[in-house]
Amino acid sequence: MEKAKISPGQLAALIFLFEMGTALVVSLGLKAEKDAWLTILLGLAGGLVLFGVYCSLYRRYPNLLLTEYARKILGNWIGWPLGLLYVIFFMYGAARDMRDGADLLISSVLDQTPIIAVSAMMILTIGYVLSKGIEVLARTAQIFFLILILLGVLSNFLLIVSGVIEIKHLLPVLEKGWEPVIKTAITQSFEFPFSEMICFAMLLPYLNQPKRGIRMGFATLLAGGLVLSFSTAINISVLGVDIAGRATFPLLTTISLVNIREFIQRMDVLVVMTLIIGAFFKIAVFYYAAVVGAADLCRNMDHRKLVYPVGLIILLLSIIIAKNFVEHIEEGNFALISVFLLFGVILPLLLWAGTFVRGRFQS
Repeated sequence: MEKAKISPGQLAALIFLFEMGTALVVSLGLKAEKDAWLTILLGLAGGLVLFGVYCSLYRRYPNLLLTEYARKILGNWIGWPLGLLYVIFFMYGAARDMRDGADLLISSVLDQTPIIAVSAMMILTIGYVLSKGIEVLARTAQIFFLILILLGVLSNFLLIVSGVIEIKHLLPVLEKGWEPVIKTAITQSFEFPFSEMICFAMLLPYLNQPKRGIRMGFATLLAGGLVLSFSTAINISVLGVDIAGRATFPLLTTISLVNIREFIQRMDVLVVMTLIIGAFFKIAVFYYAAVVGAADLCRNMDHRKLVYPVGLIILLLSIIIAKNFVEHIEEGNFALISVFLLFGVILPLLLWAGTFVRGRFQS
């Protein structure tokens, strides 16, 4: 484990940027049509409970990474292979987000650029930051947190001034009842992005003020979920549920409609900047979790030696993960209810239960 410390404010910035990630620009919860914004709120409620489980494990083992306390709870014979599976999961999560980011960049501004070139540039940049340590990543997150907020405020201001927002597109609420809302929340918006927060179990031990950091973590998770719900509602109110549901990147389509006096137009760059910032930090957190997890499993090897080998694996995974973007999305929908549900929800709950069983036998 790296000898470093991050502040509660830095953790909050990382959580917010991670939560925004690619979720801000893709079609989140739109299987529930007009009530997509409501499914995100339900997913958020489950995400807060789940984050409480992660924090409970952290309080029990404040100086240990997830891969370390898995061995302490389950023993080396089960805990070490489980830790290895988590390292693979973190690399898979980073690869999926890298593919999301590369595909959006290619479809919007770099249509003649090979995907391998875009992905390689991303992984090299992120790898360089991670090689400097978690403190550098956390300080960088504080800067880009402010930039992302400014981009969001500016984007919404331009949409309001353009007069393209139609609240009637959101009505009536619950037109088809609660069933599609709950089903979508369980199968999509709970897992993405809230169950992905499991990778912060690899960052919480670096907190220099644990109690304040946990409180800020909950507050930031709540704020991020509200922002995602609001963004989805804006997309639907501007595009209508049919167009928003068919759009590959609804936010990009939404912002392209900004037109103020035939003078301020083509503000797609705001979404591209938002995507680059969000994808960078989401990939970085997954990437760092994989690196420090692998270093721990290799008997506390210097994590810097693993940054670029792990980065190469993530790069190759992002390329071979799917033949095209449609296949990538289909695979992602299946992964949400299988891989992410297993590693983000089921296994942490089992570890959490294991701490009580272990405590009872020890007492």
